[in-house]
Amino acid sequence: MAFAWCLSRGDDIVPVIGTTSLQRLAEAVQATQDELSSEDLAAIEDAIPADAAAGDRYPQAHMAMLDSER
Repeated sequence: MAFAWCLSRGDDIVPVIGTTSLQRLAEAVQATQDELSSEDLAAIEDAIPADAAAGDRYPQAHMAMLDSER
């Protein structure tokens, strides 16, 4: 479902799924054939709003250490 959702985000989105088994690869390939309905997409948006995962990835002090130009 997650792979199908990523594919529903637009033609400029290319999800890359890593796997360690042929079964999981087959599932990912099958997901390219699955289309989520508008009701499915609405249910996902209701469960996990787009702004639910927002903010800085790391605290400001850690971000300063990651800046290679300093």
